[in-house]
Parts: sequence; C-alpha cells; structure tokens
Amino acid sequence: MEQKVVSRLSILAIGMMGLCIAILLTFPRLHEASLALQERIGEDQGVSVLSLLKDNSQLLSLSDDYARIKEHQLRLGLPGGVGLEDISMTGDPMAHEISFTIPGIGNTYFYDYPMIGNSDGIEDLRFDVDDHVGRIDILTDHVRECVMTVEDNYLYLDFKKPSEVYDYVVAIDAGHGGKAPGANQGEILEKNINLAIVEKLKTLFDKDDHNIGVYYTRLDDGNPSFESRVGLANDIKADAFVSVHINSTDSGRMSGIHGTSVLYLVADKSGESMELAGFCLDNLLAELGSESKGLVAGDEFYIIRTSKVPVALCEIGFITNPQEQALMITDDYQQKAAKGIYKGILQKLGIKEGKHE
Repeated sequence: MEQKVVSRLSILAIGMMGLCIAILLTFPRLHEASLALQERIGEDQGVSVLSLLKDNSQLLSLSDDYARIKEHQLRLGLPGGVGLEDISMTGDPMAHEISFTIPGIGNTYFYDYPMIGNSDGIEDLRFDVDDHVGRIDILTDHVRECVMTVEDNYLYLDFKKPSEVYDYVVAIDAGHGGKAPGANQGEILEKNINLAIVEKLKTLFDKDDHNIGVYYTRLDDGNPSFESRVGLANDIKADAFVSVHINSTDSGRMSGIHGTSVLYLVADKSGESMELAGFCLDNLLAELGSESKGLVAGDEFYIIRTSKVPVALCEIGFITNPQEQALMITDDYQQKAAKGIYKGILQKLGIKEGKHE
C-alpha cells in the first residue's frame, strides 16, 4: 500500500513539475506578445488582440484562477476605481460588433490586466487607446447582446442570443438610403420619409415597457445591402420583420392614385407573414385614414422572398399623389404611420398596448 501511495505521489510531483515548466515557458511568450502589442498600439488603429486572448486563456486555464470565470465568457481586469458606471457600451448589429470604452488604461493594458475567457463565436477583438481611454471592439459571428457585470475589479462579459435576453425580437427596416433615394419628386425623397417614420417608430419602442428587443437596419443615411437587411432579421430570428416604404406610380408621374398597401410572403405557408401584414395594414388605415390598397403578394422582392421570419413591407402612400405627398412630409402624418406600424407589430406579438399608451 505504502509503495502505491509513493508511486502516486511521484506521478503527481512529475505532473506538477511539467505544469511549472509549461508556465515558465509560456510566460515569456505572453510577455513578448504583450510588449509587441504595446509598441503597435498608438501606431496602428484598432490592433487585434484575439491571439493574445487565446494565449492568456490557454495558460491561465491551468491555474485555479481560471475556475472563477467558467460561468462567464470573458474577463477583463479593471484599473482601481473604475466601476460599471464608468464603462460605456455601444453595438452595431448590422456589423455584428460590440464596442466598449474603459477609462484609466494605457498601452500596457493587456499586459497589466491579462484578459482571459472563451473566444468561441468571436471573430476578432481589437484594442485602441487614446488619452488613457481604451476602446475594445469585439466582432462576433452572429448578432449578440452583451451582458456586463463587475465584481472585484473585474469586468465580465457574456454574449447571448437576442432571444435569450428579450421576450420578443423585432427587426425594422427603413427602405433605401444613401445613393438609393427610392421614389422621389424633386427634393422630396422616399429614403428620407422612410427614415423619419422609422425614427418615430423607434421613439415609440424606446418608451415601451415590454421586454422587446428592436433592431434597425439603418438609423442614418446609409444604404445596407438587401442581403444585410434581411440577414439581420433572419440572424436574430425576429418575431416580426417590417420594412417601411413609400409607393409611386410605375411611370413616376403625378397621378390620382393613392392609398396604403402592405406586401407579404405568399410562400409562407404558416400564414405568419400574411397575419403580420394584415395587422400592419389595419392599424395603418385606422391611424392614417387612408384608402386601402390591400394586401399584396411580395414574393418577387428579395427581402421578402428570402426572409425566414414573418415579414411585411408597408407602402405608406403614394409620393406621386399630390394630397398624400403633402401629408407624408409632415411630422404628424409620419407619427401616425409610425404608430400604425407599432400597433400592428404589438398585435402580432400578442401585446395589447405599451406603457405610453
């Protein structure tokens, strides 16, 4: 028995010796990598530190310290006195990017405070510093929500699917943008009206007290590709995907044709797309007092045809009709359009009303 115990102790001692050797051999590599990073920061914009994260994690996974973060994805050290309220976070779902700014750190940040964790799902991790304010940009493989917690001078980051954070998930698209103005009459451009309605729709959702995650394809004059627009909705597995547009005659000439219509995916045999479109149309007509042009098959349009979630494309009115054109450029009419879409989405989600109603 004693001989077996001695044998086991010998094996354990040899294992511990191997671990110590591995740590001693690895630390210089981490030290060199950190110093090399320190030299590059300030010279380059947004230096990638993903490989450093993997090296740190591989080494520290051998220590007891690593066990403390197993329930989180990433851990970053914080300078003394820096709390959760000092850290700002922004996200760009279209780019799958989440950015953080942390005050009080310099070029040696990743040497002074080794970052460890799980890099699964992280395509790149970039770091830059300006006047002792560090910026960390994390590029993920899918749209993710980041949950931040601070404990014992450590920042813990967890990246979750939208459905793991919100009870409902919605995608909103302001049609056209940038060099694609859409339907237009002189200086009156569809892209601007679409964006104005979506901005007002965002205000309604921002005031809503239900746990709804709302993602927007654009909130500026950008022009995301069709693939990116519908890709956002599909990626987040939206419960409702609504695109906002303004209609026009085929010739683009002014006419007496007017009214509101909503396009949907006929190929959606579940009926979810048609149901969403119906709710949006009913509520738009009630808010705008416009004439119904009905539900329209929209399968020929890319963002409708390739949508894997309930989709509706709302044509608010005709820019080529003098009366509707005069109305749709006003804040009041845009607000009514936003409210109609908002109510239609809530109805599809099975929600009766928001906090502000």
